[in-house]
Formats: sequence, C-alpha cells, structure tokens
Amino acid sequence: MFQLVRLSASGLVLALLLSCASGPPLAPIETTASIDEFELTGRVAVKYDGRGYSARMRWHHEPASDEIWLYSPVGSTLATLVASGNQATLVTAKKESFSSDNVQQLTREVLGWDLPLSGLRHWVLGRAEPDVAVMLLEQDDQSRIKKLSQSDWHIEYFAYSGDSLLPSSMVLNYRDLRMRLIIDGWKFPSLAQ
Repeated sequence: MFQLVRLSASGLVLALLLSCASGPPLAPIETTASIDEFELTGRVAVKYDGRGYSARMRWHHEPASDEIWLYSPVGSTLATLVASGNQATLVTAKKESFSSDNVQQLTREVLGWDLPLSGLRHWVLGRAEPDVAVMLLEQDDQSRIKKLSQSDWHIEYFAYSGDSLLPSSMVLNYRDLRMRLIIDGWKFPSLAQ
C-alpha cells in the first residue's frame, strides 16, 4: 500500500497547518455557484487508523476532469490522480499505475485513505454538492458555510480568504478519517481577474 509522508506526531503537523490557515487576499467573487474551473494549491493532512500523513497539493479542476498532484515536503511527487468521466487513474512515486471507476475506493486502496472527489470539488468552493441530500448546514453572518454534512462526510470550515466566499481552512471527517485541507492559492482560468 502506498502511503504519503507518515507522521509520528500528526498533532504537530495539524497545529502547524492551523497556524498557517489564512490565505492570500483575493479579488471579490460574489458567488461561487458559476465557478466550474479552478486551480488550487495547498496542503493536506490526514489522520486515519491511528496514523498521520501530510502532503502539499496542487489540483486543477475542469467541468469534465480533475488532476491532483500530491508532493512531499521537499517537492518530490508522491502521487498523481487523473479523473475523467467515470474513470480515474492514480500513479504513485514508484510509477505504479492503478485505475478504477470509483475515486474514493481507488484512493483508499492505494493511498490508504478516502478522497471524496465528487463532493470535494464543491466543498472547497464553500458550497454544497448539488443534487445530494444535505444533512446539516450552518452558516455564518455572511452566509458562508460553517458546517456541512453530505454523503456521510462532515465538513467544518475554519477560515475563509479574507472577506471572500472562498475557504482557506477546512476539516473533513468521514467515519474514523480526519482530513485537514489548507488552501494557499486559487486561480480561476475562466474568470477575468
């Protein structure tokens, strides 16, 4: 099983990520509903089954495809995930290639933890996944999501980039998996900036 950088002190890494939670200021975006293409850079820390993993991340999302690169702290590629339609391929640092029609199952089997790509492409934009039942939704006084539950995932938003609608720090919980995502930068190729 391929594993990201394993942490003997996962709590330390989560504390470090929390201390860097605020992202750079962004141009005002009045709604994220129309955003269908983005690129983000950030960091992910996962705690699962008593172990901790962390990586830097770059994600390019288009309406019909996703490419996600996970990097070690020194910049070497740990894994690359390409998803298009109903097919996903994950390539490890050892150039081993794995494919599946279920991204969450593929990442669980190869990386050792679940990546909820279908929901995450909406959750990182601070919105619920459309056409999926919302079990819990709490918003702040600016109508930004504070807590959201969908598809057995529970998402808590800790920070947004300034006064924008774009999250910069969030935690996702699913069964005994805890994933912290810090977003350091955004690009929107289809929006004039």
